Amino acid sequence: MSNLEQKWWFFAPVTGISAWLTVQLLSVAGMSMGAPSNSQWLVFALCFFGIQRGLSFTAWLIVLAVAPKLVKQEA
Repeated sequence: MSNLEQKWWFFAPVTGISAWLTVQLLSVAGMSMGAPSNSQWLVFALCFFGIQRGLSFTAWLIVLAVAPKLVKQEA
């Protein structure tokens, strides 16, 4: 995890959007989150962390394209 990913202004939106996207994905797949079982929590966690890492990488690339000095200062 880079220093940029540890900043609250980067981490908070990525985490929030990832959680929302995960709930939407599981809802479309037919897995409601009402009284979830252990297996549903596991699927939720795996989806969340996959989406979060992908979204974090995409956001990092956007920051790199828009403000490269921010990324260079963090490295």
